[in-house]
Amino acid sequence: MDETARATVGNALTGPANPSVVGGLNFAGLTDNTGSPPDTTGAIGTTRFVQLVNRRAGIFNRTTGALISSGTLNQLAGVASTVNSFDPQIIWDPTTNRFYYTMDSIHSSSSARLSFGFSRTSSPLNVTTDWCHYQINFGTRFPDYPKLGDSQFFLIIGVNSFNLVTDNFIASDLIGISKPLAGTTCPAASTFKVGRKLNLLNSSGSQVFTPVPANQIDTAATGYVVARNLSLPSNRLWFYSVARNSSTGFPIFGGPRGATVAAYASPPNATQPNFPGGVVAPTLDTLDARPTQAVQAIDPRLRTFSFWTQHTIANGSTGSAVRWYEINPVPATPVVQRQANIASPNVFYFNAAISPDRRVDGATRTFGNNFVIEYNVSSRAANVSPRIVAGSSVNGAALTFLLVRNGVGPYRDFTCTTASSVCRWGDYSGATPDPRPTLAGRGQVWGTNQFSGILNPPVNGVNWRTRIFNLAP
Repeated sequence: MDETARATVGNALTGPANPSVVGGLNFAGLTDNTGSPPDTTGAIGTTRFVQLVNRRAGIFNRTTGALISSGTLNQLAGVASTVNSFDPQIIWDPTTNRFYYTMDSIHSSSSARLSFGFSRTSSPLNVTTDWCHYQINFGTRFPDYPKLGDSQFFLIIGVNSFNLVTDNFIASDLIGISKPLAGTTCPAASTFKVGRKLNLLNSSGSQVFTPVPANQIDTAATGYVVARNLSLPSNRLWFYSVARNSSTGFPIFGGPRGATVAAYASPPNATQPNFPGGVVAPTLDTLDARPTQAVQAIDPRLRTFSFWTQHTIANGSTGSAVRWYEINPVPATPVVQRQANIASPNVFYFNAAISPDRRVDGATRTFGNNFVIEYNVSSRAANVSPRIVAGSSVNGAALTFLLVRNGVGPYRDFTCTTASSVCRWGDYSGATPDPRPTLAGRGQVWGTNQFSGILNPPVNGVNWRTRIFNLAP
C-alpha cells in the first residue's frame, strides 16, 4: 500500500529523473505578510497561469513565468477593500475556455458571502478589470473552506458551513451555479441557475465533511463530489452527483454513494528541525484527513472517467502520510481503481495536490495515463525543513520523486509564537493538467505550494513563500 521512499528520505527527495521540470519553469509565486496560512492554489490555461493565495491574486505568463498583473482578492472579487476575503479557489475550464474563481467574503457579522466569477476571456491581463464578479449572501450561515469544481453545465462548490456568530459547525453543503454563455460581457446575476443541497449525509444518515467537487478536464453532463465521514476513523469516502434538470436548467443533487477504502484516521501535527541554537520549533498543522482538491479526466489506460483525489492521514504513531486515489465515481458503487500511501517512519508528508497529465484543448484530447502528486515534507527526526516534493507515476508504475524546492530552516509565523503552539500551514495546494503542453508526446502538470522561506523569522511576521512549477511525469 505504501509508496515509500526508495532508500532513505534524503534519497527519495533528490531522486530519479521523473518527474522533471519543463523549460526551467520552477519559479517564485506570490507571498503576503498579512495572513496565514497561504491557501496556495492555481490553475494553468492556454496562455496564463493564475495563482491565488490568501489576500492576493496574480496572473503569470505561462511561457516565461513573468508576473503580468497582481492585486488583492477583494479586487479580483470586485468587493470593497474593507471586506474580509479569503480561502480562494481557481480552476481552468477547457470547455468554456475560462478561468473560474470562488472565495469567502465576509461583509459583516450577519453577511457571510460566497464570491464567484470568471475571466472574460481565456487570456486575462488584469486582476481587477478582466473578470466578471458575483456574490451569494448566506447571512450567518458561513460557507467555510469552499472547494471549486465543475461539470459541463455547472460550477460546483462544496463548503463546510458554520454559524458566523458562534463558530459552531452546522453541516456540509453543495452549491451548483450554471455556467455563463460564450462572450466577453458579464451576464446579469439573475440569469444564473443556482441550487443548494444543505446538510450532506452518508447512507447511514450521518453527516459528512468537506465536500470536494472535481475540476472536470474531460467534461460530462454530471459532476462528481467526494467527502469524508464527519467522524473518524473511517474506511469510506462518499460520492455525490450534480446533474441538470432538462426542463428547468437547475441542478439536481444525487444521494450518497460509498466507496470502501483502506482505513484512515486524522494525522498528528508535523514536527520540524529546531531553530539555530537548539530553540525548539513549533509543529505544523497537517489538517484532519479531509480531501483538499480533485481532478476528473479520462484515463486511457483504464478506459474510465477517473476521479483523482488525496488527503493527509495518520501514519501509525510516527508521522503522517499522503493517501492518493484514482476512483471511478460513475457506477452506483464507486470503484476504487488505485490507492496508495506516500509514507516513511518519523516523517510527515502532507498538504498534497494530485492531477493526471490529461490534455484537453478544443478537439485535441490525449494523454492521461500518467499523474503527478506534489506535497510538503517535514521532520525533526530526519532534519527535514518544510519543503515541496513531487512524485509521478507513468503508465501505472510506482512513484518516483523530485525535490521541487527546499525549505530554508524551520517555519514560524504569528499564528505559532511558542514551541508548544501549532502553526497554520497550507490548508491546500494546487495541481492542474496543462491544456497545451510544450514537450512532444508528453503531458504536463502545473503545481503550486508553499515552503518555509526564512531561516529565523520574526515571531510577528510570516515565513511562507510559494512556488509555481511545470512538471512532466
